[in-house]
Amino acid sequence: MEMRSPSSVVLREALRFPMRGDDEAIQILTADELAEFLGVNRKTIYEAASRNEIPHCRLGRRLIFERGSVLRWLRQAVPSEEIPTDEH
Repeated sequence: MEMRSPSSVVLREALRFPMRGDDEAIQILTADELAEFLGVNRKTIYEAASRNEIPHCRLGRRLIFERGSVLRWLRQAVPSEEIPTDEH
């Protein structure tokens, strides 16, 4: 059984639900979730973040990603037909 610190449990619960900003929902993704969404390895996400190639925030030792910021970043870097959509 994996042991988690109380702070990681609280963070995990907080990240489960989209937050409401001014007029739009803000969806926060973990590195694992972003890697799955983009179809890449988790290590690729960490390496890109360490080179500041992908928009991210550090929350303690964790990296978090705002989905809208990542999609805007992708639109600038990749032809539009290759960008994942928000549709699941």
